[in-house]
Amino acid sequence: MSTPGTRFGVGFSELPDAFAAGRAAGMEALEQAGLDKGQAQLCLLFCTSRHDAAEFFRGVQEAVGNIRCFGGYANGTGNNVSMGYDGYQTVVGLMYAPDVQVDIFLQEGIAFNEYETGKALAGQIREASFQGDPNIILLFDAVNRLEGQFRMNYGTPFIRGMKEVIGTWPNIAGARMLGDMKFKPTHQWVNGEMTQNSALALCLSGNIRMDYVVMHGCKPASAYHTVTATQGANILEIDHKPALSFVQEILGPDMKDNLKEIKYFVTLGRNIADPWADFDPANYINRMCVGVDKRSNGLFMAEMDFEPGTRIQLMRRSFQMDYVSDQTRGLIDQVHREGRKPVFAMYFNCAGRAASYSDNTDEDMRYVQQAIGGEFPMMGFYEAGELAKIGGELQVLDWTGIFCLFSQ
Repeated sequence: MSTPGTRFGVGFSELPDAFAAGRAAGMEALEQAGLDKGQAQLCLLFCTSRHDAAEFFRGVQEAVGNIRCFGGYANGTGNNVSMGYDGYQTVVGLMYAPDVQVDIFLQEGIAFNEYETGKALAGQIREASFQGDPNIILLFDAVNRLEGQFRMNYGTPFIRGMKEVIGTWPNIAGARMLGDMKFKPTHQWVNGEMTQNSALALCLSGNIRMDYVVMHGCKPASAYHTVTATQGANILEIDHKPALSFVQEILGPDMKDNLKEIKYFVTLGRNIADPWADFDPANYINRMCVGVDKRSNGLFMAEMDFEPGTRIQLMRRSFQMDYVSDQTRGLIDQVHREGRKPVFAMYFNCAGRAASYSDNTDEDMRYVQQAIGGEFPMMGFYEAGELAKIGGELQVLDWTGIFCLFSQ
């Protein structure tokens, strides 16, 4: 077996048979990377919930060998030329890089235990030794069904727990995983094992660097208002008015009584910078409404960080495809100017940005593909909340895409 230099390959499949899909995507990734079975250091893998998790994993391992794995369920996937969601989409990425150290950390039991899970995962990372500063991909299960009905695993207490231990944030990005828009139970794969209800971190160190850019998708559609009462993730009052009634007044008669449309349509934003400066999407943390509480006249949000006293704006979802292309190409060009060689890219995309859910006529992942132009391998997946640093602090984001470029 020859010893190659740095290699990365990506495979994509939409075969309905889980084992066959995993094997096909794994074989394509091996071929693109020019690797032999068992030669890769790392396997990144994602598939939708339509696939049997164990059979998909078995198919991938049959193709690539018994190597370290990192990934989980996604609402959809893509590579440089293909993409899709709500079907049988799978994607597999394989890396061999002799001057890169790969470390994977797992912390199970995140449901109802986000804060402690964050602390424990950060503790594992803090105790590890790396070749310089690590580049971290952070994933965690979005779905909590331990009590039968769906509840979101919240990212803000998870991140707060991590911050308490880790101190200054390293170079870090990631996502909250789901397998479909019905929030059925999810699965994750770590090394040679399959798990659920977990948080996991991939740390790459040595001759590798991750740069990323956030694709924002919201603009303010109102003046500033103040959250005046909450209960967990349920916003009860805005400006001392019932929250549901407040947004119904702003949305007008066409939306007022359409509670189904209000769910997933209403997005509230918090500006972390000067409120009177020119609009800069990079200064906003946006939260999507994921449910309406008719009993309390409240709004269930995707996170629980909009507390009483938080100044918010109603946000309008709007993003231009040229903006996605420009952001992607701009980061690639920046890396080239610094004399670095791109190895591979990952694109974490909010499932709500998909055309079927956002009234768009095109898919922003296609514009990421076009901006890359086959220059290096890319793997993407659709998820339920992005993780990136805003103002130097790690945040859970809604309605964004994150393009991560790994270079040497």
